[in-house]
Amino acid sequence: MKVPYKTVKDKSEAFGKIKSYITPSLFSKYNINPKIEYLPGHDQIVAQGKGFELKIVFAEGDLNLDLNVGIFLMPFKQVILEKIEKEVRALV
Repeated sequence: MKVPYKTVKDKSEAFGKIKSYITPSLFSKYNINPKIEYLPGHDQIVAQGKGFELKIVFAEGDLNLDLNVGIFLMPFKQVILEKIEKEVRALV
């Protein structure tokens, strides 16, 4: 899912804002404890847990959200993605 930048100048600024949002506490309400990797050299943030992977790839004019979940989290996929998308849109 592509999210265009509206309030940030570039992918570096977007990365910084999203990095402060994508934290373990974001996922705790869903009982997910992901390993979060902030990869500024690759313009990515990756959060992985059991049956769960969120990848955010930063480009010049937008970012791409990609959420993959296992069968256990499948009923919550859309809710989780919509929540993350809404917050990300507000930040960038």
